[in-house]
Amino acid sequence: MTGPYSTYPGNPKLVAERIVTKLNAVKLTVHPTLDIATVYYGDQDRFPATPSVCVEPGDKNRTLQGAPNMTQNDFEMFILVYHNKVQGNQNTRKEVDDLAYSIEQFMHQDLQLTNGNPSDPYMIHGFVATSESGYAFKAGTLYRVVRLTWRGRNKTSLPTA
Repeated sequence: MTGPYSTYPGNPKLVAERIVTKLNAVKLTVHPTLDIATVYYGDQDRFPATPSVCVEPGDKNRTLQGAPNMTQNDFEMFILVYHNKVQGNQNTRKEVDDLAYSIEQFMHQDLQLTNGNPSDPYMIHGFVATSESGYAFKAGTLYRVVRLTWRGRNKTSLPTA
């Protein structure tokens, strides 16, 4: 298919990989004082260092939209920010919340997931819709965590028979 939607992927794996690539490119500069140690595709059981970020693909919904065989795809991705520093709990909580907000602001600088190439958008639009703070217990370690829910929309065409 050629046209305005020809570069949009329908595969959630590709969308998650693009987010991982974007975060890896800026992991040392997204926050003024906290460098992201590692960015992973998918959630992890262990982290060699923190703060670490995991991009976990969520749901994709597809509905018929407009022209024959055109579909609208709605993606949901979870960006999980883990942190466990030897310091007071209050300071760790503040740091993970602050880093998550910095990631949210960074993601909002490229609403189409172009990855720096405006001629290669993955979305019509996408943004962080929710931010949830909490805890995660993994492999005997308690982590402070923020789960950012990123939602994006694009359109693709189904193959013709």
